[in-house]
Amino acid sequence: MTTFFFKKSNLFFVLHLFILSIFIFSSGFVLASSSVSSFSHNEQKMTSKLSDFLDSHDAITPEMKELAIQKVINFNTNFKINSDNEAKTIRRLFFAIQENFLKEYVLYSSFFETLDEGKFDCLTGSALYAIFLEEIKQKGNFDYHYHIVQMPTHVFIKIELSDKRKVIFESTNREKGFITTEKGIEFFLEEQAHKAEKETRGKNIVLLDNHKLNNLVTLKSISALLYFNQGVSFFNQRKFGKSLIMAKNAFFYQKNKAFYNLITISLQELLKNNLISENEYISNKKDIVFLD
Repeated sequence: MTTFFFKKSNLFFVLHLFILSIFIFSSGFVLASSSVSSFSHNEQKMTSKLSDFLDSHDAITPEMKELAIQKVINFNTNFKINSDNEAKTIRRLFFAIQENFLKEYVLYSSFFETLDEGKFDCLTGSALYAIFLEEIKQKGNFDYHYHIVQMPTHVFIKIELSDKRKVIFESTNREKGFITTEKGIEFFLEEQAHKAEKETRGKNIVLLDNHKLNNLVTLKSISALLYFNQGVSFFNQRKFGKSLIMAKNAFFYQKNKAFYNLITISLQELLKNNLISENEYISNKKDIVFLD
């Protein structure tokens, strides 16, 4: 499974999300119906998921969201699928996404920044690939299967084609991120496992699921991780109110210990810095229930 993790410092909690994140103070989570109505059924499903992903961006407006989604819809409309060649279509998709969206690696990028500015990290890049893999599988009537794999400090995509050949999408490597050879995939997976063990050794790790080194993540889980990712970024900037909001949204999608802990330590910092009262702290804690 993949894990996002944080560790304690001697002074205060410093969160280290790998990168790869209640509707409190919420509204504006829905695209205008007039914009959605002209889309096909599959595109409406894709639009709904994109909307969820984009909501993790701080202070996004309906107009910003609509423009970002339209950019994805336009790419999807213009992307040509060869229904007779699944492998070729998959390869073209990898490089087309790199060319059109993934311009600059920036840790803790939001999904909106990926669509709007081309700033991305392994989480947002993999999320975008998953959206299109879902879409073209339906459009091309393909029989491949893909998995979003989350490691302690990384996310990538593993695909099994209909003929059982394997493919890796490593979003952070434009030149060598499309991996198809058996030896190449084996080397990549061993490298990721080695990095995971090295990065988590001797640290106070909170795993997202059970206690495995890797986790297969669903598109639904991605929404939670995107919020968590932004919450970690805000916490590291000492913007504890915003980290609390993002952590609560992550927890809304998935009742997870890591998300719960981010809520807790954000509240602790708000109380310690006299930004909330003791009563507000207690009230917020009561609102969030986590059964380990």
